[in-house]
Amino acid sequence: MVRKITTDWDDLRFVLAIARTGSIRGAARALAVNHGTVLQRLNHVEETLGTRLFGRTRKGMIATEAGEELVRHAAEMDISFRTATLSAAGRDAELSGPIRVSIPFALCPAGIGAVLADFSAQYPLIDIELEITDRFTRFADLEADLSVRLAFGVDDDAIGQRVLQYCKTAYAAPETCALLADSPGAVRWLGWAKEDESSGWTEETGITGLAMAHKCPEHRSQIEIARHGPYLTLLPCFLGDRQPGLVRVPGARLIADRSIWILYRSDQKTTARLRALKETLIRHFDGQRAFYSGAGAAA
Repeated sequence: MVRKITTDWDDLRFVLAIARTGSIRGAARALAVNHGTVLQRLNHVEETLGTRLFGRTRKGMIATEAGEELVRHAAEMDISFRTATLSAAGRDAELSGPIRVSIPFALCPAGIGAVLADFSAQYPLIDIELEITDRFTRFADLEADLSVRLAFGVDDDAIGQRVLQYCKTAYAAPETCALLADSPGAVRWLGWAKEDESSGWTEETGITGLAMAHKCPEHRSQIEIARHGPYLTLLPCFLGDRQPGLVRVPGARLIADRSIWILYRSDQKTTARLRALKETLIRHFDGQRAFYSGAGAAA
C-alpha cells in the first residue's frame, strides 16, 4: 500500500520559520501565531512525511538532513512566491535607485561578492554602495539601508530576520598541524581578547593543553599570523575553509557560534529594491546551509 503524502505551502512556511529563527517560539513570533500552532504544524508535517525534520537541542532546533533538504526547497518556493507577488503588483518599475549595504569582512571570501555581482546583473538600475566593516551599523544614524550581521542577537532599531546559525573550528597551516602531532608544546593558540584565558573556548574545540599567545581581535590578523607561524586560530568555517594556506586542525570539534542576520531600516521595508536584495541574500544563505554550518563545501 502506498501512503499518500499531502502537505501545502502554508505548512512549509512554518518549517521555514523554525529553521530561520532556530526555535518554536521564534517561529511563532515571526508568523504572529502562538507556540502551540507552530508545534502542531511541525508535528503534522513530520507525521505526513514520516520523518523528523528537526532535532531539539539546548542550542535550539537543528534541522536534520531531511529537514535541510525540505528547508532548501521551501526557501526557493518562498522567494518565487514573493518575486511573483512583486511582479503581479507592478512593482518592478521601482527596482532602481541606490542601496547602501554593510557586510562584515568574514563574509567576503564566502561568496557574497559573487551574489552581489549577480544581483547587479539582474537589476542594472540598482546602485549598491558597499561598506565592508566589522562594526555594527547604526540604522538610527542612517549609515546603511541593509546590513548583514554576525551576532547572537539583535536589540537595536533594525528589523529583519535571523537566517541561519554558523559554526567555527580550529585552523592552522599544514606544517603547524604536523608540528602539533609531533611537538605540541611548540604550538600555541592565537588569542582574541583579554578574557580568552578564562573563556573556555579552547576546551570546546577539543585541542587542549596549548598556551595562548598574542591578542588579535580581528579575523585578518589571525589569518595572516596563523599562515606564517606555529599558531592555531579559531575561525568561522565559511571563512577558514576558503583561506589559502590554512586547513582544519585534525580532531578539532565544530562549535556552534553566532547567527547570520539580514537587517534593514524599518522605513525601508516596503521598498522594492531593498526587498529584492534581501530575498536574493536569503536565497543564497538558504542554499548554502551546509557550507555555513561547516558540514560541507560550497555548492
